[in-house]
Amino acid sequence: MANHDVFISYSREDRPKVEKIAHALSQRGLRVWWDPEIKTGAGFRQEIGEALNNTRSVIVMWSRYSVASRFVADEADEGAAREILFPALIDNVDIPLGFRQIQTAGLTHWRGNLNDNAFKAFISAVSDGAANARGAPDRRPQPAPVAPTPAAPEPAAPGPAAKQPPKKQKKPKPPKRAKPPKAQKSAYTTTGSKRRLALFAQAIFMAALIAAAFGALAYTSDFVFAAYRPFFVGAMGILAFLSRYGTLEADRAAGAASLALLPRSYMALILFSLIASAPLILEGRIYAAALEGVQVKGIEGADINGVTLDAAGKRLLTSSDDSTVKLWDATTGVELAEFTEHENWVWDADFSPDGKLAVSASRDLSADIWSTSNAKLIRQLKGHRSSVRDAAWSPDGSAIATSSNDKTIIIWDPDTGDAIRTLTGHGDRVTAIDFSPDGALLASASGDGNVRLWDWRNGRRVAALSIGGPGNDVQFSNDGTMVAAAADNGKIRIWRTQSRDRLATFNHGAAKAFGVAFANSDKTLATSGIDPVIRLWNIADQTLIAELEGHRDASRSLDSSSDGKIIVSGSRDNTARIWDAVTGEELVTMGHISSAINLPMAIDTPPVFVSSRAPVPVDFKKHPAKAANLLGKGVIIAAALLLGALLIKGVLWMARARAIARLVVVTALFVVSAYVGLLIASALPAEALALWLTLAFIPATVFALLRWVWRATILRNLSRRTRKAG
Repeated sequence: MANHDVFISYSREDRPKVEKIAHALSQRGLRVWWDPEIKTGAGFRQEIGEALNNTRSVIVMWSRYSVASRFVADEADEGAAREILFPALIDNVDIPLGFRQIQTAGLTHWRGNLNDNAFKAFISAVSDGAANARGAPDRRPQPAPVAPTPAAPEPAAPGPAAKQPPKKQKKPKPPKRAKPPKAQKSAYTTTGSKRRLALFAQAIFMAALIAAAFGALAYTSDFVFAAYRPFFVGAMGILAFLSRYGTLEADRAAGAASLALLPRSYMALILFSLIASAPLILEGRIYAAALEGVQVKGIEGADINGVTLDAAGKRLLTSSDDSTVKLWDATTGVELAEFTEHENWVWDADFSPDGKLAVSASRDLSADIWSTSNAKLIRQLKGHRSSVRDAAWSPDGSAIATSSNDKTIIIWDPDTGDAIRTLTGHGDRVTAIDFSPDGALLASASGDGNVRLWDWRNGRRVAALSIGGPGNDVQFSNDGTMVAAAADNGKIRIWRTQSRDRLATFNHGAAKAFGVAFANSDKTLATSGIDPVIRLWNIADQTLIAELEGHRDASRSLDSSSDGKIIVSGSRDNTARIWDAVTGEELVTMGHISSAINLPMAIDTPPVFVSSRAPVPVDFKKHPAKAANLLGKGVIIAAALLLGALLIKGVLWMARARAIARLVVVTALFVVSAYVGLLIASALPAEALALWLTLAFIPATVFALLRWVWRATILRNLSRRTRKAG
């Protein structure tokens, strides 16, 4: 006679659900056997075999784990042979061959709720079946009975009782056969062909939605060139379909026989691909090749200290607190090069007369000469004892002047890097210098409140002009007839170069004035200060012409083109902006991107995601190989993260924290993806975030197809080896 009412066959990964089923059956008075019943020291196979042999009903829990288990299949075979099998489907998987025609309870949507209707119906069916099986004939094969030796008949006892015929014995009624649980409408009782067709349709539907979303983005913005929109929308739909269906087939080939795509598997693939493509956006700004006049939002931590236009007004140098100098196309806003050799803040920079070289002044005590074509360091000018505040190239290209907090100005030979002479006389730091257009004079502004004019070739001071407070900037007019200076007291003064008499005085309108620049054929003076506003003044009558608003923080520096048609400003909001000097219209915005992002709390970019504190925008049309390099870097980062998550998952699995272990990989990938998304959203235009989200389908498709082929090949080879071994 059976010792147990119910035997539960399952895979250990499904233990949380099995515990609830076992408890519910025990509550109904049934004796339930499952592997916690195995006694310490008992033989595993022997104990299971005895329990299976002495049970009235067998429950099998079909899941993505149990369908691949040989032990579960053997136990289900035993239950099916004795017609006491009660199967339940708890995952959308292909039921193994041989069990698909057995009515199966659909528990795929059950999440452990004891009041779930499908769960209660299954428990009732098993309970009724086990109860009915009590007293039922054993359906296991029995040995043939041995006929007993007939005994000699005894003489009948005399009396009337002997004449009565024996009573007719009633045949016992066979017990009712155990009813299998009623199949739910969503029960998986057929082969996988219908399910495969449904999943195929789902993949097409998902691809159509993604293509539609991408199309809406492409057709409502300049995100994609108009001529290529249909091609890219179609390609996005195909990639979305292949990534989903490829993951489905890879899961199926992995041994779980899964025809329903595991959501965590596909989510992990997409998140992995997002991380892999992140450097293309953070470092590459791939959309820069497709957009003109790209505008980049500045963020705290990379103040622009200096701006300088070349002679033609076509290129711009920006110097920043992020220790870099960037070269920009002043007409489109696209970055052309970045100089990263300085080790501290860069205060200012200047072009050589032919524009082929540039010199930059840094807090690291050096002035560096570098090529504007490839940002390579040519030579370093070292001799100052403190921060180098400004650097200027003479109009004939024969000399470079640098000023410093050490109160000196040094004249250098750019060809040899040798110091020609040192100009002394200021009583405080020398913050700014400028050569006159004819190269005869050098003007310097100092913290001592004076502007000095120098005959720099002879090392002789020509004049000293008072500006009433610590000086921040000094500029000659484009024709050289005037010189202007800005002071810490908010005052701006203009002098005639030859007579040295004061021509005009302006009050910038803020506590401090930082920059000055002549524009509009030297009829207009632009001023900047500790406030975000750039003000344009009529020099002749000293009236305010316009206020240019756009910056969000103090404007540190100003410059103008040689023809005076445009003005450029650099700000603490990390942007440089180019303005029309006549209309005041903002034409182009450029910026330095730093490690902190504009959020309620500061989050620094890990060095693995960006190569420096400020990512380098790249025009991939000019540098196609860099795209592959950045994508390769992203794949390495994502793979390292995935490997670390898998190791943590393995540790948790061995510690029997399996519910948590199943979520480790997806959670880790999601957290990093969300973090990168915040960086992109806070530092770059909206197009960058949209591009990142759609670009991920390219590596996702590649990885899904490679995983599919790899899985299928391994299984095929293992199958061949098994057949040969047999």
